[in-house]
Amino acid sequence: KQWYQRRVRGLSDCVRSVVSLSLPKMSRLITLLCCLTCMVSAHEQPAPSEEDNKPPGPLDLAALQLELREEAVSLREEMYSLMGGSQTTLSWVVRDLVQEVRGYKEIVSEQGEFIKDLMSKHSEEMRTVLDQLDGLRSAVDVMRSEVRLISQHKLTWQNSTQIDRYVSDFLVDGVYRMTDDESGMNPIQHTADNQVGPNMMVMIDLGALFKIHTVKLWKRTSTCCDSRFPGLLIYADDTLIGVTSGVKFLYNFPVNGEVYASKIYVKQPAAITVNFLEIQVFGTGPFSKDEI
Repeated sequence: KQWYQRRVRGLSDCVRSVVSLSLPKMSRLITLLCCLTCMVSAHEQPAPSEEDNKPPGPLDLAALQLELREEAVSLREEMYSLMGGSQTTLSWVVRDLVQEVRGYKEIVSEQGEFIKDLMSKHSEEMRTVLDQLDGLRSAVDVMRSEVRLISQHKLTWQNSTQIDRYVSDFLVDGVYRMTDDESGMNPIQHTADNQVGPNMMVMIDLGALFKIHTVKLWKRTSTCCDSRFPGLLIYADDTLIGVTSGVKFLYNFPVNGEVYASKIYVKQPAAITVNFLEIQVFGTGPFSKDEI
C-alpha cells in the first residue's frame, strides 16, 4: 500500500509541476497527457513480489484498490482545477489548441502557395537569363573560333632600347608603311647596338592563352642591316614555330598543329641587334587551360 501511495503522490507532484510551468499550451497538454499515461500504468503495475519485499502483515487488496481509485479521482479533479476549474475548461483548452494548429496549417499552406508562385515566376526569369547566356556563349564561341589579329597594342618587351627611342611597342602599333621614315611616321623597334649579346630578343605578351595560327615579321624598309634577319628563331611560349632564312620584307610563319601560347618570342642566337618594323600574330581564342 505504501508503495502504491508513493507512486501516486509522485505522479501528483509531477502534474502540479508541469501545469505551473511557463510553457506553450500544446507543450503543457502533451506533458500532462504523458503524466496521466504514467499514472494509469502505475495503477496497472503489480506491487513488488513477496520475495522482493514481504509486507509486515495481511494485505487487503480490495481496500487498497478502492483507496487508489479515490486518490486518482482526487488527482484528476485537482488537475482540472489547475487547468481552469472543470473538465469542460480542459476541453476548451484542447479545442483552442486544435484551432491554433489548424491556423498554423493554413498559414503554412498559404506561404507554400506564395513560395510556389514566386518560384514559378523566378523560374521563368531564370530560363530567360539562361537563354540569354546561351546566346552570349554561342556568340563568344563564334568570336573565339575566328582567326584574327591578336597581337596589336599588346604589352611588349626587349633586352635593351636604341637611344631610348626605338621602343618595343612599335612592334604592335599597327603602323607598317612602305616608306623609309623609321624615325617619323613609320617607326621601328630596335635594341641597343652597344648592348649586344647572345639571345637578343623581343617578346609580345598576348594577355591570355590563344591558339596560334600565323606569325608575320615585317622587316624595316631600310636595307642597311639586312644581314641581321636570317637565322632568327620564333617561339610560341616554349614551342619553336619557325626560323628566318634569306632577306624578305615580310616573313610568314603558318603554324601547323595544335599550338597554344600566351607569349611570342623572336630571338637572335648570335650577338647581333634585333630590329623590326612590325610583328603580327594571328590566332583564335582566348582559351582556358581546361579547354585545350
